[in-house]
Amino acid sequence: MPGKLCLTFDDLFVNNWCAARPVFDAYEARVTFCISHLHTATPEQIKGLHLLQRDGHEIAYHTRTHPRLDQYLKRHGLEHWLEHEVDRGVAEHRALGFPARSFACPFHASTSETRKALAERFEVIRTDGPRSIDPDNPGARIYQELPANKCLANLSFADMQHKAFPGWKRQMEFLDLIAETGGTAVFVGHDIRARKTGPGFYSAQKQVARLLEGAVARGISVVSLQDA
Repeated sequence: MPGKLCLTFDDLFVNNWCAARPVFDAYEARVTFCISHLHTATPEQIKGLHLLQRDGHEIAYHTRTHPRLDQYLKRHGLEHWLEHEVDRGVAEHRALGFPARSFACPFHASTSETRKALAERFEVIRTDGPRSIDPDNPGARIYQELPANKCLANLSFADMQHKAFPGWKRQMEFLDLIAETGGTAVFVGHDIRARKTGPGFYSAQKQVARLLEGAVARGISVVSLQDA
């Protein structure tokens, strides 16, 4: 198999994600939605998340309130973070039928202590963001197997309107590298809008389709984090 691509989309853009379901279905893609603020979700949003889950997509965990890790730990400490931002929210997710097997670090921030604690709670942990990639060694973020610490760093963006998006030529080079190595890579995104409306933390549906088309043309499977 010439590699796997894990597309991840963060926060709570449920209505727009649901509107993009035909895009994912067209390419038989299964992705991961990393949810924060579930306790504030409307009944319509919760219904949408269940719909996405029934489609075969993963509903993962992204902390309860998406705080800045360094500030939170300085103010409250690790145990408080684990109790209030991890365990409490995971219980809320599971009570609503979302297994929360994978964890995505907000702002891509983690420490050795948080990673160790998270590894005791989750099957996969998404860590460093694509802006910290070594441009001379992108292959370091393509994995042949899940590391012992369960941590996967992001190779690139699924936010094609993001100001740091490397461009389509580079994006396709990343897909080529995934296919050549037969490994697994993670891309991070947020919202998916019907059309482009300027720069931001999102992609238009046509841009997501372009990325999926590029992956499928190379024989790359688009899978969730839990299937990485």
